[in-house]
Amino acid sequence: MSQNLSRGSDTLVWSSVMQNGYWSGEIWNRRKDGSVFPEWPSIAAIKSDEGVLKEYVAVFSDITKHKQDEEKIRYQANFDALTGLPNRTLLSDRLAQSILSANRENWKLGLLFVDLDQFKVVNDTFGHVVGDELLQQVAERIRECEREVDTVARFGGDEFVILLQDISDPEVAVAISTKIIEAVTDPFRLYERDIFIGASIGITVYPEDAGTADALLRNADMAMYQAKGAWS
Repeated sequence: MSQNLSRGSDTLVWSSVMQNGYWSGEIWNRRKDGSVFPEWPSIAAIKSDEGVLKEYVAVFSDITKHKQDEEKIRYQANFDALTGLPNRTLLSDRLAQSILSANRENWKLGLLFVDLDQFKVVNDTFGHVVGDELLQQVAERIRECEREVDTVARFGGDEFVILLQDISDPEVAVAISTKIIEAVTDPFRLYERDIFIGASIGITVYPEDAGTADALLRNADMAMYQAKGAWS
């Protein structure tokens, strides 16, 4: 197997070995079949009692499984297991970054807080299996309503949040909200049944309505409850 070290990095490795007597780090290596994989080599300089260099000892560890485990942990920390959507943690990070971009580029941001109507009735009547599949289908329909630059996140339970990037006018948020309500209102076919639900959506716009991520989420949440109350 040949190590995938560049000339510059190879020089740094051996410089560290010569100066410190040891080096370890992550590299990419190539198997005989041509596939690449992550590897963790450890190289040590062995000296005699008199301090004379005798030999080098290198140990190479395939860390593919370790990298896969890291990626799985990173995914679980940032994405919802049921729908595959970004979760509350990743949404918070993207919202914070979007506010920085909006300030720098003089953009407006929209935040939509979506709560499903009648979902609890469906979940209690038909069970969690049907409820989970319904949430998956709702997530897919909402995805189809977003633009490529936007983020759809599952906030928890039957709540979703949509972060709208660089909107020219608040009416853009209203138009997308209307599209989402229409998509969710169409019946869902689950286990040979037609399931009917709805959606209540609260809208808030940065920077007009709030200046921080927490305030935007609170305002959108309150607006959603006002929308839900108007139809109850």
